[in-house]
Amino acid sequence: MSNTKQTITDSEYEIMKLLWRSNSKMTVAEVVNGLGNDWSASTVSTFLQRLLKKGIVSCDKKGKTNLYYPLLRQSDYDMSETQSFLSKLYNGSVKNLVAALYENKKLSKEDMSELKKMFELE
Repeated sequence: MSNTKQTITDSEYEIMKLLWRSNSKMTVAEVVNGLGNDWSASTVSTFLQRLLKKGIVSCDKKGKTNLYYPLLRQSDYDMSETQSFLSKLYNGSVKNLVAALYENKKLSKEDMSELKKMFELE
């Protein structure tokens, strides 16, 4: 599924990164364990319910336990966010983004060399 129109908050994104890395469906407890001690089970459960409502994750029931897994692929989300960023700040132009990075000295000579090699492959 490619539901990239939905907004994912920063906290939801942390959960999504964990689900994307997982090779199997995850319980709330496993998500909490993967995120660390700053997250409570109720907080994680709330965010997972929001992601369920948005159609970004799904879950299977195994007894009383929910097993969560992503419906949205990370590559689809990344591309959607990249396109949104480019549209919002650079009129959809990769060239304008690269020019801004160059003008602000955010591109190293190594970065420029790697970009040049990438474009030469085309």
